[in-house]
Formats: sequence, structure tokens, C-alpha cells
Amino acid sequence: MQKNIFLIILFTLISFGSYAQEVGDILNILVDKELITSEYADSLIRAGKQKKQPDAIRKLKSAFISEAFQLYGYAQVIYNLTENTDRGFIRTSTHNSIDIARAIIFANGKLGAKNQFGYQLMFDFGSNAMMHEIYGEWTPIPAINLRFGQYKIPFSMENPISPTNIETVYFTRSISAMSGSAGDFNQYNPAGAMTGVKVGRDAGFQLSGRLIPRRDYYLIEYYTGLFNGTGMNVKDNNNHKDFIATAYVQPVKGLKVGGSVYSGKLFGQHPSILGSPQMTPEAPANHVRNHWAAGFEYNAKNIYARSEFSHANDGGLLRDGAYGTVMWKIVPGKWEILGKYDYYEPNKDLTDNEITDITAGINFYFAPFNRLQLNYIYTDDKAAGTNNMLAAQLQLFF
Repeated sequence: MQKNIFLIILFTLISFGSYAQEVGDILNILVDKELITSEYADSLIRAGKQKKQPDAIRKLKSAFISEAFQLYGYAQVIYNLTENTDRGFIRTSTHNSIDIARAIIFANGKLGAKNQFGYQLMFDFGSNAMMHEIYGEWTPIPAINLRFGQYKIPFSMENPISPTNIETVYFTRSISAMSGSAGDFNQYNPAGAMTGVKVGRDAGFQLSGRLIPRRDYYLIEYYTGLFNGTGMNVKDNNNHKDFIATAYVQPVKGLKVGGSVYSGKLFGQHPSILGSPQMTPEAPANHVRNHWAAGFEYNAKNIYARSEFSHANDGGLLRDGAYGTVMWKIVPGKWEILGKYDYYEPNKDLTDNEITDITAGINFYFAPFNRLQLNYIYTDDKAAGTNNMLAAQLQLFF
């Protein structure tokens, strides 16, 4: 009887995980005195560890999921098969590749008694490992949000959209080329003025908010701020801060109409000589950098549509772009089919340099934020030739 009581107390100590070393020593003594077998001692230890496991898991989860601290991420893997036809030489080539597009980790949270203060860190562990976002913000009321740090600039409707939510495998060429992402000639400047990848992000200060509440939406949404203009992870290279202002009106739920303006200074070689090595380089200087975009977005239960027109004036180099996307949510949150048209003219002073992309796609969500995307993209580049691409993307959210 005393032996059983002692073993019950011993098992309780193991279960709580207290004095683990002492418990192990006591068990060894009992085995030596042949009061219990070594197999029975091992079973007591295993039972104690199993009892601790749920509590350990709970503590582990609470360390990663709370209002003050959340840790999560996503990864995107793309397979693309392309067939290029060179317009000048009537030559066709085929290429295929599997690429790790993104491997992102987020850390964010809400702080303070009323969760008015927040923060976010975003790091890409992919092939170009780098910090994408790091900022703090204060939101005392829905009409006021003050943000300071590095994040996506509020230019156009599409640029602020996360890659996890964009309808197609790739972002729109014309918007990317106007907001400092892929295809923007400002992204790499031979004079060293614009160095580093931007992907639509910059460091700055922003004031935003939502005004005039309706039953379940807001009538007005606005963003305004000052930014370096040099992209992410790059110091400003002049004393001029670029200004961005965006406003949208939602007259009825699901329909947003509005536009953006971008006014800044580009420091470096004059844009007209970029990509023209035969021209004599000039001394770097500040050049005008004015962009604007206007469009609409409609989001209903089974239909989604978005369209924008954009224009840029960079030191006298004029560019235009326009796109339209329509998506049918066959089974909302599960199956989607879409079509998209994208037009971009990188230099209005030249002829035959327009680029047109036509995309047809299907999306399948096998879990929230986890999806498979399949796109067929036909590109007609008046200067370079045509391109047929089949792109498949796997998105995993964790």
C-alpha cells in the first residue's frame, strides 16, 4: 500500500515536470532495491512526458499567436514554360524553369490598451534574401492611421495588393512599370542613382484612413505620404521627398472609384539615355518624376473586376499603360476563372514599342490562402517579338 502511494506521488511529480532530475534519481534507487522494474520506471517517465505535452504545445502556440505577436508566412513556387519568337530574326526558342518566387516570413502585432499601436516585419528568405517591410503605425480611430517605415507605396489600386491575393501569377506589367517594380526603367540606373530592387516598396511616412461610415463599409478611403523615392533598403540620394496621394470613393458596397498621383524627383542620368550606350553620359541631376493612375474596382459575391489607366512623365520621357481584369468566382473561395488585358507603351516618342499581354487563368483554393494557379499569357512586344507562356504557381500559407 505504501509502495502504491509513493508511486502515485512520484507519478504526479513527473506529470508536473517538477524536479525531473530528482525523480529520475529516485526511480533509479527503487530499481536498485528491486521495488520496481526498470521497464516500469521507463513507463512512468514516458507517461509523465505525454501528460506534459498538451500544456507544452499550448505554451508553444501562445508564444507565436497572440495580439501582441504573430508569426506566419507563405511561399510561392512557379513553373513557367515559354516560347519566344524574335521579331527581327524570325527565330523561335523554348525555355522552362522552376523558380522559388517568394519565401516570406511575417512578424506583426497590436500593442497598447486599445490595440492602437501596431508593427510589422516582413523578410524574404528566397534567392534575393532581404527585408521587404518594417514599420510601426498608430490608429487611434478609423479615420487616422499614421505609418512610418518601409512598405508598399499607396500608388494605384494594384500595387498595394499582396502577392497572396493578386488574381494572376504575375502582377500587371504597366502598373509594375509605374510603381518601381519589375520593368520600371528607374529600377536600375547606370549612374548608381537608382540601385536595388524596389518591388513597389519605399521608406517613408504615411497618413491614411477611412471616412464617413455606412452600415458595413466606408464611403471614402484616402492615403497620402512622403517617401524617399529610391525604393526599399536604399538611402535617399537627394534632398527631395516624393509625394503620393490616393483617394477612393465607394458609392455602393463593393464598388470603388478613384485615383493616385505621384510627384517626385529622380536623381541620376537623364531617362532618355537609359539603355542607349551610344549616347554620351551626362552628369547626374534631378529630373521630374510625375505619375498618375485612375480606375475602378468592383467586388461582388461571384464577380470581381478591376481596371486602371496610368501615365508617367520621367524627365520628359512619357509612358502610358492600361489594364482590365475580370474574374468569375465559380465557387467563392474555391474555384475562379479570369481574363486580363494589359497594355504598356514605355516611350510615347517612339513607334512600335508597345507591349500587350493577354492572360487567361484558373485558380483553385485547397485551403484558405493556399492555392494552385494556372495562367496562359500571350505577349506581343512590337519591338522584340511574341511570347507564349504557361505559368503554374503553388502558394502555401502557414
